Amino acid sequence: MRVHRPPPSIGPILPAASASRGRVRARGARLAATVSLAAAALALAACGHPASREECDEIITRSAEIELRAQRVTDPKAIAERVAAAKAQKGDDLLGRCVGRRITDRALACVRKASTAEQVDRCLD
Repeated sequence: MRVHRPPPSIGPILPAASASRGRVRARGARLAATVSLAAAALALAACGHPASREECDEIITRSAEIELRAQRVTDPKAIAERVAAAKAQKGDDLLGRCVGRRITDRALACVRKASTAEQVDRCLD
C-alpha cells in the first residue's frame, strides 16, 4: 500500500499521526476562538464609534479649510481667522449635528487626506 504525501512546498495539511487527538482538538478550539475574536474586532472596527467633539471639530475645520482654498484663499492666517469666524457663527449647530454620530477611524483618516469638498463628502458617506 502506497502512502500519498503532499509535495514539500505545501507541507502537512493534517497534524502528524503521532499527535494525540486531545492536542488536535485543543488547537482547533484555540484557532476557532482566535478567529472569532479577530472577526468580532473587525466587525466592531467597521461599525465605528460615536464621534467625539474633538473629531467633529477636526472635520468641520478641515471642511472649512478646503472650502476656503477652493475660493482661492491661501494665506494661512486668513484661513485661520475665517475658520474661527465660521465656527463662532455656526459651530454649535454643526457640532450638534455631528457629535455622537457613528464614524470610523478610516473615515477620519480619509477626511485628513481630502483635498476637495467632494472627497470629504465621500469619506463620510
